[in-house]
Amino acid sequence: MHLLCTRQWKENEDDIMDTSHVIRRFGKNGRGKGNFKNPCGVAVTKTGDIAVADTENHRIQVFTENGTFKHKFGSKGSKINQVNYPMCIVVTEDDHLAITDSVNACVKIFTVDGQIIQVLGGSTIFDIPYGIAITTDGYFVVTDICKHCVVVMDTDGNKSHSFGEYGSKPREFDHPYFVAVDQNNQIIVSDSGNSSIKIFTFRGKVLRNFTQNEFKLIGETFLNLQGVCLDTDGNILVVCNNIIYILAKNGRLWEVSSPADQLSSPKCITYSSAGRLIITQNDVDKNAKHEVCILHYVKEDFASLSSTQFYAISV
Repeated sequence: MHLLCTRQWKENEDDIMDTSHVIRRFGKNGRGKGNFKNPCGVAVTKTGDIAVADTENHRIQVFTENGTFKHKFGSKGSKINQVNYPMCIVVTEDDHLAITDSVNACVKIFTVDGQIIQVLGGSTIFDIPYGIAITTDGYFVVTDICKHCVVVMDTDGNKSHSFGEYGSKPREFDHPYFVAVDQNNQIIVSDSGNSSIKIFTFRGKVLRNFTQNEFKLIGETFLNLQGVCLDTDGNILVVCNNIIYILAKNGRLWEVSSPADQLSSPKCITYSSAGRLIITQNDVDKNAKHEVCILHYVKEDFASLSSTQFYAISV
């Protein structure tokens, strides 16, 4: 059974790898509307709009589900309605945008059209907040890449608890950039400096610590782990070395994107219920792309993985 399912998956994988999944790319390096300077976080609102943290332009830009520019808000500064290097975004139950304002060391919540709602955290809690996710009951889960920890706050911005410190042990971090939360409120962290994906309970107990040994990426000696998200089936999707992968229960990474997609510097990823992956791209190279890619993604293409003994996400 194991061999049969694996063979079936490999046949499907060959078909997937030969095809480009790109629906649209939009944006380029610049400061005008619809352009970006090192875009990072991306989220999809309940109405399907795409919100992008345009980090070095110190603003948020909002687009239709197909990438048509709608509006932008924000400017560089420390005032309540300003942002200073916004990094990541998550959509709240009220369809507001919660944004990690890294230099101002806080999380700011805006309406989709840019009206400030709430400011959470501050320098007493954060040094440099980066990744952000939200639990099913409304708690904010934020990574701090300077304190090398994960901070959990309630809806009023009160610190519930935190876990992690600098190091290489399973419960330690080295620049934990991105974070996601599943339907069981398990916390998935992309621990970039340790080249690992770590899964925790809500309170911070280690469930899994997947490293290069488990990833089984043949020929890869350097790992550049970036964004992480989940689809509606609970599959964990990971950006690593310019490729999008699904993370199996045993830690193996299975390719979702293909060379035909021509991803050169993917950063952050989110899933749209319309069956799409939304990915930001940026790099320090002067010729790098500063854009958003919309990729077609069909969960059923990977259904054969779920029937094998090594594929499951709940832990």
